[in-house]
Amino acid sequence: MKRALLLALLLGGCAQQAPRPADIHDPTALRYLNEHGARIEVQVASAGWVDANRVIDAQAAAKARETNYSLTQNATISGGPIGLLLASAINTQVGEAALQRDAERDAKQAAQSMAVVLAEHPYNGKLQQRYASAAGNAGLRPSSGPVTASLRIAPQVVVSPDRGSFVLVSQVELQDIAGSVLYRTRVEVQSLSVRRCGEHCIDDGGFDAQKVDALLQTCIDESMRILAQDLNQDPAAQRGKEQTMRYLLDGRRMVERGRLLPPSAQYTRYRNLDGALKAVPVALFTAAQ
Repeated sequence: MKRALLLALLLGGCAQQAPRPADIHDPTALRYLNEHGARIEVQVASAGWVDANRVIDAQAAAKARETNYSLTQNATISGGPIGLLLASAINTQVGEAALQRDAERDAKQAAQSMAVVLAEHPYNGKLQQRYASAAGNAGLRPSSGPVTASLRIAPQVVVSPDRGSFVLVSQVELQDIAGSVLYRTRVEVQSLSVRRCGEHCIDDGGFDAQKVDALLQTCIDESMRILAQDLNQDPAAQRGKEQTMRYLLDGRRMVERGRLLPPSAQYTRYRNLDGALKAVPVALFTAAQ
């Protein structure tokens, strides 16, 4: 019973994210942080912190739309209201509604599998300790007195569409001692493959707990490094030129507009047009590619 309750708390809404608040970068944020340090506060949402992307095959969805359209047209012509009810019932079983239901079920199963692996992290202080250690290693000063900033972090693990990796999403907010928000952003760090047998393989779909744990630590470390990099940038400074980011991730060709940021040894970094800081462990395609 206790285990079931724990999993219920861990599972999120299957990649349905509420609209995030606007980014803030007050010019005084870095000075306040350097003068007073920050207390790290990891806040796990009551809805859970493990999620998964829904996956619906494009061809299957197109076929379902065609089927739904044909059923509706035929029902309207020949059956009137009763025909429409019948068409709706059939669509529930074989149409778009069925595809959506199956995608939600698969996403929930994937999130639940990951939740089992990460079950204890938010509740034994491990997640708090990991973020605090990573923040210190990234050069963010810890609190050392009664007057201190609060660095509030709301983490979420989102399993990828192919279930072979995950994204660590960290909604970050820096507040002064009075509760005023000096800085707010969203950080998304893509993990390497979590598959047991490597990146290009077919396995049983399970997650190796030790591998997931190590990759989560890597993503937390990178999240705090890119956060420190952004905090140290003058918010009034000219940002890089907007460009198209193209890269291959888990066999999927990704395309997103954004502004390139200075990379780390392992990650390509950029800010997308929504303002999120993103880090991916792959190189961008060149124009020739």
